[in-house]
Amino acid sequence: MFSVENNFLSESAASSWKRCHELGLKPSDPVDDEILTQSRIHALLRNNEQTIHYAEQVFDQMHASIKQSGQIALLIDAEGTIIHTVGDVDFSRRALTVQLQVGANWAEERKGTNAIGVALTERKPVRVHAEEHYFNSNHFLTCASAPIFNSIGELIGVINISGKQEHYHAYTYTLACLAAASLQNKMLLEEAKKEHLITLNELEHTAQHHPLPLLTLSRDNRILRANHAAIRIIGHDAVGKEFTKMEGFSVETIHNEHQKLWQSVSIRKQTADEQHLYTFKEIIGTCPTILQKKELAYKAAATDYPVLLLGESGVGKELFAQSIHTASLRYAAPFIALNCGAIPDSLIESELFGYVRGAFTGANKDGNPGKFEAAHKGTIFLDEIGDMPLRAQAALLRVLQEGVITPVGSAKSKAIDVRIVSATNKDLAAEVKAGRFRADLYYRLKGIHIALPALRERSDVILLAVHLLQKHAAPCPVLTEAAQHRLLAYSWPGNIRELNGILMQAIFLAEGRAIDAEHLMLDQTDGFVQAESGDDPLHTLKDAEITAIKKALKATEWNLSKAASHLKIGRTTLYRKIEEYNISLF
Repeated sequence: MFSVENNFLSESAASSWKRCHELGLKPSDPVDDEILTQSRIHALLRNNEQTIHYAEQVFDQMHASIKQSGQIALLIDAEGTIIHTVGDVDFSRRALTVQLQVGANWAEERKGTNAIGVALTERKPVRVHAEEHYFNSNHFLTCASAPIFNSIGELIGVINISGKQEHYHAYTYTLACLAAASLQNKMLLEEAKKEHLITLNELEHTAQHHPLPLLTLSRDNRILRANHAAIRIIGHDAVGKEFTKMEGFSVETIHNEHQKLWQSVSIRKQTADEQHLYTFKEIIGTCPTILQKKELAYKAAATDYPVLLLGESGVGKELFAQSIHTASLRYAAPFIALNCGAIPDSLIESELFGYVRGAFTGANKDGNPGKFEAAHKGTIFLDEIGDMPLRAQAALLRVLQEGVITPVGSAKSKAIDVRIVSATNKDLAAEVKAGRFRADLYYRLKGIHIALPALRERSDVILLAVHLLQKHAAPCPVLTEAAQHRLLAYSWPGNIRELNGILMQAIFLAEGRAIDAEHLMLDQTDGFVQAESGDDPLHTLKDAEITAIKKALKATEWNLSKAASHLKIGRTTLYRKIEEYNISLF
């Protein structure tokens, strides 16, 4: 029967002695003399490089007191292997006899009762003095150890201070605990810095998937954060709880470059029948004008004010409308689009506000909710608002003023909560003066008005063309210099929509080769800035360059460096061409 003498063993040491006895160890056993090979030691040090770095900083602060007291300080990994030592040289030589050196393992099952092994086993600070050591050969030692934990509570190692038993000091135990706490604090501070980088990555991920429900998960799979769309699904009380797999959610891991610190994001993917809506990230362009409009629209998205988008047909008004919706707090609710110019005058009210059963001949027998009801809590996009009949304008104004709709054929009203984004290619102020558009509705709709530039006014036509080519063909076809000049010389009456169609046809005609001027089927009579029927082809190229330079200068407010950058030419070349073509800078 095993027993211990409680008069000289602490409670922790007594528990350890019992475990050692159960393992079949004997106090007279020789000390385990197995040391890791140099190659394995190098690998171990590389794996723990960061922890060793911070331990060195801690040991530097206490080096003098450790050395003067004839002791050594050790850093041990979670498996019990010594990975760093510092301290008194004379004692270090004596310590080699019992292998207190890098590469030696002091786990309890190998070295019996000792401060390192007990601290690892019991996960708490401990002191083992003299004869409390299980092996007789270690009785000359007095040791104190304190465990080290990472930010999520995992045991990653131990700080140990050892010396001869006659050099025992009561503060050694406290010193080991302070050293372990200091090391933990240094690692937590460094983790906080890396957490900042992780957060930036997370924000980028959030921006990319903004309209979709998104969760941030900790390493132990608990929900740290959730966007509004996700909270609607999981509930506010789910934050902090363990995330259980839910249908439609896909977990993706985010980590730093060392893969030491990581989190996850769980994104609810769109299903095949869900509507794809554009985001601001998908609005391509480097032209200062379009960048300014994007910034204005992005700011508008954060409000609930009505937005009026102005611009020619094909400039991307619906793309902006969808992006405003997906960047708003309503992104998880419906986005409903209606072309006001495509609905017959007699049907536009039923389209907007719906109708009840039997409202008119040919109506659906069950009635039909209108666009406003379908967009409840979301955004309704009224395209070509300038073509809306006056009678429907009056009904729309009433909805905007009162926040209620009345379906056609019904006496009951319904409260409605929608955000209005409208668009037109007409001059609504002129339409108001002509009596074709209600002034009161006009001022209601133009809470924030954004005029989008025509393609001919943009300085990034070639960049936009390349982007569209990349969407339609892989590998992306090359645009020859002649093709680029032809694109720049054209005035684009159909804007981006026309550019997209022409490039699709050019890909087809080029048959995998570079796209040349001959592959661009442009309108010969309506679209060119300067006619191409002149006898001198160099004259057309000159005019194209003059036009491109003037557009770039205007777009960059005559900043020559920026203009040269947009034109993809050197500043010196731009100076030369301005002088050659006698282009005024004022």
